[in-house]
Amino acid sequence: MAASIPGRPAFCPYGPRRSSPPPPPSGRSSTSPTPKEADPRRGGAALAKGAKPVRVLDPEAETQLTIVGCGGTGGFVIKNACRLVWGLKEQRRAAEGVPPLFGETLPGHVPEILLCDGDAVERKNIVRQDFVAADVGRPKAIVLADRASAAYGLEVRAYPRYVKEGTDLKQLAPEGGIVVGCVDNADTRRILHEKLSSYDDVVYVDAGNAGVELPEDPAALSRSELRKIRESGWSGQVVCGVRKGGETLLHFPADVMPDLIESAGGPEDRVPDEVPCGQIVVSSPQRHATNLWAAALIYDYLQDLLSDGTVLHASSFFDARRKYVKSYAAIDELDQVAV
Repeated sequence: MAASIPGRPAFCPYGPRRSSPPPPPSGRSSTSPTPKEADPRRGGAALAKGAKPVRVLDPEAETQLTIVGCGGTGGFVIKNACRLVWGLKEQRRAAEGVPPLFGETLPGHVPEILLCDGDAVERKNIVRQDFVAADVGRPKAIVLADRASAAYGLEVRAYPRYVKEGTDLKQLAPEGGIVVGCVDNADTRRILHEKLSSYDDVVYVDAGNAGVELPEDPAALSRSELRKIRESGWSGQVVCGVRKGGETLLHFPADVMPDLIESAGGPEDRVPDEVPCGQIVVSSPQRHATNLWAAALIYDYLQDLLSDGTVLHASSFFDARRKYVKSYAAIDELDQVAV
């Protein structure tokens, strides 16, 4: 594992969290405006001078988009990603003189899509995940793959199992592809980190967000505990790591924030099907709005990656309650990796 980046704030999707996104590290260029700079009454804000696209993929090469986790964030990522892939196919149909009629043979060079999740839909999931009552009891990956295939005429495949130590990840996510992690436990992140670190060519985008901090006794809440509940669960991050030609171009998420794969030993940190039923508890429920913000940021990363094989940012930190995003330029991270 590479060393964590000096000066990068510790920011993890579970455990103690900051109440707002951290300030940019000293010497780094931020490519997202502060709320004051972004105010349209002040003329808005352009990208920082250091924000330049970094080519990490050949947009004409065959590739695959693998999304691990089909829950609160993953379900909305899947919807956005499939719409994006369908749009790219339509653009290429038009460019090649093919009438853009739904269902015809389409040009290649558009990624295949695979969804991975071993969980099944429960009624409680409907509150903040992209499911309806008729989906209850069915595997999440299959539900979303079937829905996307029918809606966009795409061949979206499902792997209705958890990614575990014994999973042959290269059979699921081949070299040269994009892997998006939308999981909520440290063990699965660690497994993805270790397996993807052995790849020669891969782009690994990981999303994480804070959960609501619930007290031990929710029946008797003090004012301070109520305030903590209201103010927690709004923050999160998206980090993009890249390996190309056997070398690290952009640090993997867990190299940037080691806390992402550090398990405290509780059931919330373990692969879900390895937790005894009696230990499954909702200790840090997630907010729907926070999931949507994380999914929207991943869409931005995927749009650049799938359209022209580039990445503009290496990481983005957000606070959904304060409507605030701070991103760090990929070109700066290249310099850090080179050092």
